[in-house]
Amino acid sequence: MKARSLSRAAWLRTACCSAAAAIAAAAVLVGTPQSSKEPDEAKRLALYWSGYASAYAGLHGSADGMEEALRRDAAAHPPGGAFHLEVRTAAGETIAVAGEDGPRGSRLSSVKPFMLDGRVAGTVEASVASSAGGPAAVWPAAAGMAAFVCAWGLMRLEAARGQRRLRLWADEAKLLRPSGSGHTAAAAVHGARMLQAPAAENPAEAELSVHLSEAADYIQHLQTVRKSMVGEVAHELRTPLAVLLASLDNALYEERALDASQLAKLSEQARGMARLVQDLQDLSLAESGRLALDKRWFAPAEAAAAIAELLEAEAGDKGIQVRTELDEAAKVFGDEKRIRQLLLNLSDNALRHARTTMTVRVAAAGSGVRIEVEDDGWGMEEEELDQLFQRYVRRRTYADGSPAPRGLGLGLAVVKGIAEAHGGSVGVSSRFGAGALFYAELPAYRE
Repeated sequence: MKARSLSRAAWLRTACCSAAAAIAAAAVLVGTPQSSKEPDEAKRLALYWSGYASAYAGLHGSADGMEEALRRDAAAHPPGGAFHLEVRTAAGETIAVAGEDGPRGSRLSSVKPFMLDGRVAGTVEASVASSAGGPAAVWPAAAGMAAFVCAWGLMRLEAARGQRRLRLWADEAKLLRPSGSGHTAAAAVHGARMLQAPAAENPAEAELSVHLSEAADYIQHLQTVRKSMVGEVAHELRTPLAVLLASLDNALYEERALDASQLAKLSEQARGMARLVQDLQDLSLAESGRLALDKRWFAPAEAAAAIAELLEAEAGDKGIQVRTELDEAAKVFGDEKRIRQLLLNLSDNALRHARTTMTVRVAAAGSGVRIEVEDDGWGMEEEELDQLFQRYVRRRTYADGSPAPRGLGLGLAVVKGIAEAHGGSVGVSSRFGAGALFYAELPAYRE
């Protein structure tokens, strides 16, 4: 409502200014005196027809009967444009009139004498229609002035609206630069400011405004997640570090060596921390386009079989069956270590959410290879799917209300970065309550 009120006020100001300017222009034109200088066309006509009157009077000995001849000849030889002729005696008596009649106030005139026997016998007044000045010219001129001022006012109004939109977009752009605690406050007024923004009439402006708004929302989301992520990373590292330190401190205090089972548990904790740090590093490199790849020809099926075997013990403890469908002939030219990491992240994600079964597939697909990992977990709603490969996005509860496994939401973002570094893509399909299928499509060969 406020934006519409502002718009109406601007239009009213423009209309008032235009009307005032038009009236002022009319007043100036009405009050301007006519030029004392004879117009060239009227002067030319007066000279021509005064010569005609002199010739007629000299031929007939007087000006008697001149009106009929003047009307006939003036109609037969128009000089181009409307004109009016009036012949008078030296005493001022009108003896002949020709041409078009019209209001005298709307004509510009010139008067010249005509001669008879060497003396002035009378005068000829030639008049042409006025094209500047006079009452008849005032209103067209005023209308033209009003149209000009209206156009000027509209241009100023549109310029003001454009400046307002640019200021709005500048504010949107500022939200893309984190500014500490002030950023949250700026984002809080984002919605209110958008309601006051004038609608963009240019499709390009509207598209730009939408993209800026979406970018600002995404940046705000990342800022919020970043703050919580720092705490969660600390938590994820604190637990295994506590286990490692407690075990090592006890061994040192008791001056005893750790047996194989204890060393295996400590190794598992250390590996988990190393994996978390590796995911953070790889994600940073992938998003900056600096993820190094050591490419060679290899069969992803071999890596998938090794990972499935590695996860069987953990899956068995959870009562989950691991299945594989592997095409050993399918090969790609890529970084085997990175593809193993991709497979491990997808498999680990499926194992965390599966209820009874998870399946790993590798198959040739067109000119490349398709890797799929499917689980029979609770699945997801359609609107959740687009965000799954973003960093720090993770599920917190399932459809039955039970809590989902903890995590930082980095694994799938790393999968996306590795696939795109190889020139491939990732995706997911899911039905709510019926599990999910994550896949990566990789070209067989790409420089």
